[in-house]
Amino acid sequence: MSKIEKSLLFVIIAVTSLMIVFFGVRKVNYHCDEIWTYGLSNNIGGINPEFEIGETYTRMGPFESFTIVQDGEAFNYANVWENQAKDVHPPFYYILIHTICSIFKGSFSKWYGIGLNMFWMILILPLLYMLAKEMIGSISASLGIAIAYATSVIFLDTMLLIRMYAQFTFFVVLIMYLFKKNWDKKPEKHFLIKLGITLFFGMLTHYYFLFVAFFMCLIYGIRLILAKNKTDIRNYIISLGIAGILYGITWYHILAHIFNGYRGAEAISKATSFGGLISGFVGMASILNDEAFSGLILLFCILVIVYVVLLVKDKKLQFDYTVCIFLCGIFYMLVVGKICPIVTTRYIMPIAWIFILCAFIVVWNLIKLFVKNKKMADIAVVAIFCVIAFANIAKRDFYIPMDYNNLEQMVAISNAEGKTVVVCVDLNWKILYDFVLLQNADSYVFADKDDFQKILNAQKEDYILAVNLEDDRDKIVKSTKAELLYDDGKNYYYLVKK
Repeated sequence: MSKIEKSLLFVIIAVTSLMIVFFGVRKVNYHCDEIWTYGLSNNIGGINPEFEIGETYTRMGPFESFTIVQDGEAFNYANVWENQAKDVHPPFYYILIHTICSIFKGSFSKWYGIGLNMFWMILILPLLYMLAKEMIGSISASLGIAIAYATSVIFLDTMLLIRMYAQFTFFVVLIMYLFKKNWDKKPEKHFLIKLGITLFFGMLTHYYFLFVAFFMCLIYGIRLILAKNKTDIRNYIISLGIAGILYGITWYHILAHIFNGYRGAEAISKATSFGGLISGFVGMASILNDEAFSGLILLFCILVIVYVVLLVKDKKLQFDYTVCIFLCGIFYMLVVGKICPIVTTRYIMPIAWIFILCAFIVVWNLIKLFVKNKKMADIAVVAIFCVIAFANIAKRDFYIPMDYNNLEQMVAISNAEGKTVVVCVDLNWKILYDFVLLQNADSYVFADKDDFQKILNAQKEDYILAVNLEDDRDKIVKSTKAELLYDDGKNYYYLVKK
């Protein structure tokens, strides 16, 4: 990589970092899983927060021991390992979060999670550039692909969500880069070692990495079979087998997660049931349309069809690497869309860049048919994608979904200032929904179905009632003169005046 390439990538990374910081500052709320990220990484003795019914808490309260590394608990990786064995995810991401929190023990900050995502961003963008350069050979267009991805809402969401999906994205880009570098070569020792390491750590990041790895390993294996070199095929199979065995020995909890864990059982049930394949795929495509293409995905589909027709007409259509990774993205969307707990943004994050890259390549090639000046063609494509990205952010008033800046909810949360919040809850983990609400309150107390009436009667001044119950919500609300402030179907905030 030349000095000018490094310099331009540095500028792209610097500007992207400023964008992430800008949106990070505006991140005012969390998904409950983001608070759980800190709990799974740092909590000693279990994966759920512990609290006493009827006890009055202030500030962090029970969240302190749950999310913050305490004295004597730093760099306790055995505990992280144990927590993840009890949870539903592999441990690599949580080990990194725990490391950061151990360095800054005694404190909680969203920037620990966002900062880790930014670390992966610093690796993702140059790697994506190098992959694009391997695929199309153009420095300027490859930089444009990195810019198009870095300015997209889906990328910014990936950076702001304090979960493992930025890390997951890195390993997807990495495995694609490794295969591209070796696509037309024999599987030499250095490639097989790098592939094995990538498979190992990718699967230690998220189980869904398996679907990307399976597709790419299968296609590459078919190419080796067609080449009819038995030695290459043997070495390839052995290397994959070694990576799998080492992973199984290191993280044998995968078997319990798949066959005994609730997420594994849910995924198996969905995978073996009829229906859900098309609806899941459509749901994933809808998110991709909204966050990567600003609602213009049908236009890009038309451009792809036009481009394919032109290739067929010129007899240039072939199964190249662009087609391969595009099909890998489609395969992932079909499988994950069917088996995931709920079709949501986080599951499209790791492969969204594939469709941005493919769309960029198609538009770039079409524009080159009409614009003979190569530099002008490159600038035009970058400008198109930047305008789309800016429009997608601007129409959201420069907030993005992973800010979790729901205006109605934040107004309700502001009502908690100077008041007590009574949280009626049936499962301990549900208090994670109310983290920001409770941090804004003067004090808070938890109630269950048995003791709620006594606790409500004990309140002498106006208070906020938060109800996180599967059943009996109406019973609790009817016992008070409650004014509904906010509800999202799961969480209900009320103002109760005395």
